[in-house]
Amino acid sequence: MTKHHQKIHPNFKINSVPFSSLGILKQNEDSPVFDKCLLKFFTEWLNDNPKINLQTSGSTGNPKKITALKYSMILSAKNTGKYFNLKEGDRALLCLPLDFIAGKMMVVRAMVLGLNLFISKPSGNPINEFSKEYDFAAMTPYQLDRVVSHVKKIKCLIIGGSPVGDSLKRVVENKTSGVFETFGMTETLSHIAIKNLSNGEEVFSAIPGVTFSVKNEYLKITAPFVSKTPIITKDKVDLISSTKFKWIGRASAIINSGGIKFSPESIERSLNKYYSQPFVICGLPDKNLGEKIVLIFENNPPRDFQQYFNKLKRHEKPKAVFSLSNFKRINGKIDRKDIKIKILEKIKNGK
Repeated sequence: MTKHHQKIHPNFKINSVPFSSLGILKQNEDSPVFDKCLLKFFTEWLNDNPKINLQTSGSTGNPKKITALKYSMILSAKNTGKYFNLKEGDRALLCLPLDFIAGKMMVVRAMVLGLNLFISKPSGNPINEFSKEYDFAAMTPYQLDRVVSHVKKIKCLIIGGSPVGDSLKRVVENKTSGVFETFGMTETLSHIAIKNLSNGEEVFSAIPGVTFSVKNEYLKITAPFVSKTPIITKDKVDLISSTKFKWIGRASAIINSGGIKFSPESIERSLNKYYSQPFVICGLPDKNLGEKIVLIFENNPPRDFQQYFNKLKRHEKPKAVFSLSNFKRINGKIDRKDIKIKILEKIKNGK
C-alpha cells in the first residue's frame, strides 16, 4: 500500500492524459510532457522520504534551503481546493517555474485534488486569445499585467510573489469574477491569506485554520497544518483582527534615513497609481542621512514623474532618480538586491 504522501488522485491528468504514480515513474526526459524539472519533482515526491527540499527565492533576503513535510503540502492543497471550491476534473494551468514553492504546489494540488493539469513554459505571457479556458491558475503580478486582457479565460486566478500595483487592481476590479491576491512564503507552503481583487478588497483574510498576531512588530502566523510552531515573519502589518491584516512591507527592505524608518513598499503604494512602468524605491548610502531614499525606474523615467512627489510626505520624497534598462526578476519577483547593486555600480562608474 502506498504511503500517504505518495497517493495520487485516480483522476489526476496532465494535458488530459491520466497518470498514476507508476505511470509517472516510467517517464524519462524524452517524454513530450515531462521536462527535466517536472521529472525531478515527481521523483522527489514519490520516493519514501516523508520530507521534500524547498528553496526560497532570495528576492528579499539570502536564498536558503528548507525542508517541508509532504503531508503538510497535501493538507495545504486540500485547503486551497476547499477554499476555492475546486473539483476533480477541473482544468488547472501551471505557468510558474518548478524551482520554487508556487510551482510545486500547483502540481501537488493537481495530484491531490484530481485536476487536469496543463503545463505552459514559464513566461511573461502564459495565456493569449487562443488559449484554452481554465478553472484555476496561479501567476505573478508581472504575468497578470501582460495577460490581463485575456484573464476571463481563467475562472479562478491567484496572484502571488509580490504586491499587485494599484493600476493593475483597477483593471481587474469589477471586470473579472475571480482574481485573488495571495500572501504567503515558502515556509507557509504557498498562501495562507487571500484578498479578492475582483471585489476591490484591500485587506488580507486568513484561510481556514490560520490565525495572525504580531510579535516584536512582525507578523506571527499560526497554521498548525503547516507548522507545529508559529512562524515569525519579517513582514510589517497593520493587524486588524486575528484573521485580517493590511500588509505594510518587508522589514529587510526598511530604509533608515536620518533616523526615520521608511517602508519602500509603502512609498511605492503611494506612487504606483501614477506610474504605469515598473519602479522601486530603495535606500542608498548617504554621508548625512545614513541612507537616502531613491526612485529607480525600469527603462526611461516618465516625462512628468516628479510632479507626483507632492503626493508623498516631506521626508518620503526621493533624493535621486535612476533607471535601468531592465529589472532582474526571480520567479516574477523584482530582485531588489540586484537593482541596488547595479545602481551602486553606476554611481561608482560615474554613469
